[in-house]
Amino acid sequence: MQKHHNSDSDSEKSINKQFSYRNIIGVLALSFLLSGYLIYVSFDIDSFRLITWTTSSLFLIVLAYLLLGVRHLAYMYRIRHITGNVLSWRQSFEVITLWLFSSAVTPSTVGGAAVAVYLLKKEKISVGKSATTSMLTVFLDQALFAILAPLFTLLVSRHAMFAKDAGCRSQSDLPLMRVFHDIEIIYYFAYVFYLILVLGLAYGLFVNAGAFKSFLSSFFRLPFLRRWRDDAIQTGEDILETSLELKGKSPVFWLKAFGSTFVAWMALFFISLCIIAAFFNADNLQWLVVMARQAVIWMITLIPATPGGAGVAEISFSALMCDLTSPGLVPIMALMWRMVSFYPYLLMGLIFIPRWMGRVYRR
Repeated sequence: MQKHHNSDSDSEKSINKQFSYRNIIGVLALSFLLSGYLIYVSFDIDSFRLITWTTSSLFLIVLAYLLLGVRHLAYMYRIRHITGNVLSWRQSFEVITLWLFSSAVTPSTVGGAAVAVYLLKKEKISVGKSATTSMLTVFLDQALFAILAPLFTLLVSRHAMFAKDAGCRSQSDLPLMRVFHDIEIIYYFAYVFYLILVLGLAYGLFVNAGAFKSFLSSFFRLPFLRRWRDDAIQTGEDILETSLELKGKSPVFWLKAFGSTFVAWMALFFISLCIIAAFFNADNLQWLVVMARQAVIWMITLIPATPGGAGVAEISFSALMCDLTSPGLVPIMALMWRMVSFYPYLLMGLIFIPRWMGRVYRR
């Protein structure tokens, strides 16, 4: 019991560290510095002067922020649905806000899963139910993306999806552009690894949770993986708990869970489309191509390189969207895209962390 208590205490300290102002400022500084550098090395004043602000531009930017709100609402609906509407809408808003914030300040999206358990426990959700909710939401996001990624590959030509004919990359002064000539290979390797994780999680949740738990425990006995063995064992316990919880769930339950997940992902993907269409010819813009490339960008940012994919996301956007915009302006478009899809979570974290902590620790 003492060991479990210490583990919880260590986990809480680690999560509180993520919520620190120092960490937030560090992520903001890294992202803005990298964005500023990208703009500095590629900015084209002549192209910038050709941009015209119209009513449509303003409408599309506002729409992009509304889509961010739709994504937030979809996730709020999903977490209330999975927890059996135990959480109020206010609680759901704060939990999702801090959950997405934690993903924005950690080097991968998986980092938010442990935070989710912590947040839900503080909202008086049982440990088992918290683990179930966290594990199921991770699975829903991963499973949907695992389906969408190859679907885009089928709907859009490989040349279009990976911008193979984008001569702007060769002409660009941006760093690491040559890496993106081989982006298709990187994408497929990353997807195969991602798919293995999704299938493993699906096996544990729906087929044989006990066997999957034993596999994790044995696999992480390897010398170079031993430092993560305690986390792996806890993951196995969470999967076993979730598997038992999910038995007998109705088709309506799964329809609502996957439906809200789909809405959240589509809202996210349409944000980049709105940003590009706000300043460039929307009539000639192939929205399916933009969304397919957004899937590629998302796959790249899953590689745990920097907190929230800072820098990686901007460079990826610039490399894959330059032929749809302008080589001299695409870093500005990337910054605007991040100002809608990324920075709001950091700002909301700054606002709601003190409020949330004040509320849950008063009880």
